[in-house]
Amino acid sequence: MFHRPSHASHSGLLFQTPQSASDPHHHFYQHVLPKKSPPRAPYSTGSGSRPPVPPKELVAPPVGGSDPVVRELKSVSFPRDCLNRFTSIASINTARNRETCGLLLGKDKGGRFVVTTLLIPKQHSTSDTCAMDEEELVMQFTEERSLITLGWIHTHPTQSCFMSSVDLHTHSGFQRMLPESFAVVCAPNSTPNFGIFRLTDPPGLQTILECRVTEAFHPHPDRPIYTDADKGHVQIRDLSLEIVDLR
Repeated sequence: MFHRPSHASHSGLLFQTPQSASDPHHHFYQHVLPKKSPPRAPYSTGSGSRPPVPPKELVAPPVGGSDPVVRELKSVSFPRDCLNRFTSIASINTARNRETCGLLLGKDKGGRFVVTTLLIPKQHSTSDTCAMDEEELVMQFTEERSLITLGWIHTHPTQSCFMSSVDLHTHSGFQRMLPESFAVVCAPNSTPNFGIFRLTDPPGLQTILECRVTEAFHPHPDRPIYTDADKGHVQIRDLSLEIVDLR
């Protein structure tokens, strides 16, 4: 079904690349490359925003004919305790109805990727947005450790677990640079309380990259835009995890 404006999704992590600066809704953080530092692009929905209704009509069935690319992806090992540890770190913001965001960094092990590090950048947030500050610190950290940005994670303090339109545009930047990239949404006060997602490819990635709607929160066409990555190439494992908080 068409994702109607009445189902506006007011939640998102706002990162922006220089190439997207002229396009107001393309807020994402580009996969880290040497000597490039994207400026931040904060967004505020205003005090009159209503809690969103999860756009369930955008979710594709996990793994199958709707997403042929998933069969070609390397697997990504994701530490099991990352979810609980991140929500614990975010609990103070969650109690204040503010989002928290982080980056999931790791290594290419040849046949698979492994998430080794949860990085909490300097940031500022509202009840439905979260934006990184001082991205140069993130650049420095990843370059010094030779880490790859494999995905990102953020909370929905009082909302349910879904990918908002801003989340979808945010993730399109990650997935365009690395097809295996994934997004984790933690919704501590909802059931289910977490989701691990990726854009379908096709048609989700192309749909979002080609979207030219100027409003930050907006509907998308009647297509399976995103799906569950943890039922696909992301595998939850008992692994060690380093947590670095730059705040």
